[in-house]
Amino acid sequence: MRGVSFFLTLFLWFVLLSVIFGTPGKLALFPLLIIIVGMIFDTPGGFTVEREVTKRRVFVGEEVRVKLRVRVSKGIGIVILKENLPRAFEVKGSATFHFFTYPGKREFSFEYSFVPRRKGEYDIPKTEVFAYHFMRLHPMRWGLYGNGEKILVIPKLSATSRLLYKRMAHKLLPQLSLSKTGPQSTDFLEIREYRPGDPFKAINWKATARSGKLLVNEFEREGKDTIMIFLDSRISVLEGEKVFEKAISLAYSLAMVHLKKGDNVGLYIIGQGKIVTPSSSASQMQTIMKALIGATYAKDETLKEGFERAFQVLLKFKPRTIIITSLDPRILEEVKVLGPKFLIVDVLGDYGDVEGLVVLRRRAMGSEIRNVVHWRSCKEPVDLAMVKVEARLR
Repeated sequence: MRGVSFFLTLFLWFVLLSVIFGTPGKLALFPLLIIIVGMIFDTPGGFTVEREVTKRRVFVGEEVRVKLRVRVSKGIGIVILKENLPRAFEVKGSATFHFFTYPGKREFSFEYSFVPRRKGEYDIPKTEVFAYHFMRLHPMRWGLYGNGEKILVIPKLSATSRLLYKRMAHKLLPQLSLSKTGPQSTDFLEIREYRPGDPFKAINWKATARSGKLLVNEFEREGKDTIMIFLDSRISVLEGEKVFEKAISLAYSLAMVHLKKGDNVGLYIIGQGKIVTPSSSASQMQTIMKALIGATYAKDETLKEGFERAFQVLLKFKPRTIIITSLDPRILEEVKVLGPKFLIVDVLGDYGDVEGLVVLRRRAMGSEIRNVVHWRSCKEPVDLAMVKVEARLR
């Protein structure tokens, strides 16, 4: 109501001037007329906000475009829109907008983009709206409008794995039928829809009757290769969150490639105790992805303790094991305790001017281990790390 006070004060000054200096009293009516006109029009209100997001499921570092459409049903004044994005999103430009609305100008549109820098599931809340009367004669308005959005940010894949992901996501490549790739074991895997080539005896008639769809029992294949990935979340403490994100990308890319080959793939997250039992089912990619999205350092856990918790899985599948970690004297001793039969991926960060010395030190530690791959994650792409890993797995 500052505007009312201002014009009333102006009115009193005109009255005072007319008394003292003989100024025409009609001039005092001018501020009153302004107040009357201003009071007729309300603060902008009756907002409708629509938000369009180009993608709701994106990779780390992938740009997302957003378009806002705003409608105002009444009032004259200034309106400010504010998008409250998660801190993990890097905004290109600005996510705050303002405009002046009046009768005849009621619809507005704005665009911006952001790049998610960390994996996870994020909420974009409703759009925050502030409205101010053009003469400050009415109180301001505030509110949240539109709908919230959920954005799933998945670990960044290597170029090869990303191509596979897109093809699998669009179902351009059919899943391999177990009846065509090897004899089945007695280990039940899942119930799924029938695919050409499945044996008639595999049909689950009870499940088919309940669902109305032709369903079959799927079992693990004998002789199938199994890959078990141990991801050490202590990387986030030793090297930082950005390096840990790169390690997650490597784990996800390796899992993607081996699942596409038809291998069983499992995952264990050191420092969180999260385990994904090895499988080659169609849903395994999603299961591993969800585990990696939630990967975090939650407790102090050694490699030995992690292997003990995954003992039954290791005993059953006898997998080829990849340990993604960051070598330091303590972890080096943990690796030595496990023995030389596991492939170690040593993830290095960015060390600036002393990087050369750090690399030499890490290679010296790696010389004490039989099977190790050093990956300079800030300078070498995930594809190169995968080539190194696959060469050692053969």
